[in-house]
Amino acid sequence: MLPLLLGLTLAQANQSSPPPEQVLQPQEVRALSGQLDTVPVFNSNSPELVLKEGILLSTFPPNGKKLPTAHLNFPFRGRFDIFAHHVAKAEPPENLRSLYLGIILHNPGTQPVRVNILQRASYLSQPDAPFIKLDAFIPNNAGAVFAGPGSRVMSDVLRGRRQGIFPAQIVIPPGESQMLLNLPIPVQGFTPALNGRSSFMRLRSNGTVYAASLAMFAPTNKDGSERAPTLGEWQNLLNNGELSTPRDKVPTPL
Repeated sequence: MLPLLLGLTLAQANQSSPPPEQVLQPQEVRALSGQLDTVPVFNSNSPELVLKEGILLSTFPPNGKKLPTAHLNFPFRGRFDIFAHHVAKAEPPENLRSLYLGIILHNPGTQPVRVNILQRASYLSQPDAPFIKLDAFIPNNAGAVFAGPGSRVMSDVLRGRRQGIFPAQIVIPPGESQMLLNLPIPVQGFTPALNGRSSFMRLRSNGTVYAASLAMFAPTNKDGSERAPTLGEWQNLLNNGELSTPRDKVPTPL
């Protein structure tokens, strides 16, 4: 009889439980005290996980491009910022080639354009800045505390730093392009075979430039070793490539 009595007791308890109560607590939504500036930001973050090489983001004009809809036709001039964060993964697991991230600038004018690199940093999640758990409050006077590549990048930029691997200025001849970034995201030797790179730079140009970020798996030398893609290979991908897919979700309208 015990199982039957137990079942009746549970059923009676369920019947006597009151329905959940809905509690409404109105809150005031306040704007932050600061304000947005007018500096345009080139934001390359889709797809975050890059599984196929191609165009990540392009502000180039669409004319002469294989896929015109992939290009936004937005020129930069004066102060502008560039942010890029992308992740590479061995897919399939035996494919351990590095994924290169390239950011290219183009001068469409008839005079050379100088691009001053005010602050700039780029770090990998492995081994430069692994994601770790930190205490709620840690003094960071020297800028040596970070919990991921984005954290380390912004710490450098906010402190006015420019990594030594980057020049203070590049000059783009009229009608030509130059690589602003051409760095790998390696996955070989890491467990899991997954890695990411975050980059941020504050720039100022004295003329009009177009920008694009591109993804390409590392080309190989005759001996099988990897090498960085050339400017010509990046330009060919920009002109004749398609969007890197699968894309992330489209943002909802404001």
